[in-house]
Amino acid sequence: VGGLASKPERDLLMQDFMTVETTTFAADGTNLTPAHHYSEFVFKTYAPIAFRYFRDLFGIQPDDFLISFCSAPLRELSNPGASGSIFYLTEDDEFIIKTVQHKEGEFLQKLLPGY
Repeated sequence: VGGLASKPERDLLMQDFMTVETTTFAADGTNLTPAHHYSEFVFKTYAPIAFRYFRDLFGIQPDDFLISFCSAPLRELSNPGASGSIFYLTEDDEFIIKTVQHKEGEFLQKLLPGY
């Protein structure tokens, strides 16, 4: 979300729905990510420009979105989904994140342009 501020707003293209940005969070940090006390992990952002469009459409301000995710740790919901996915909730109860397996992610990405 924060990185999108440097990208101009424009009409959506079909390729925007298939874009995946990968950020590696090394334990000792990088020039883009902070150091942390966990093992290295990867965070994938699917269709960031398309989701910026959807957030704009629903009046979700980038600052509010970032505050929801960054001001406090996410809470893990106790009942995992039928697929074994884990759900996380922001502290302010505004947003839910669902973990997905690779195949499910690909399937959902194919559905996205229909929205």
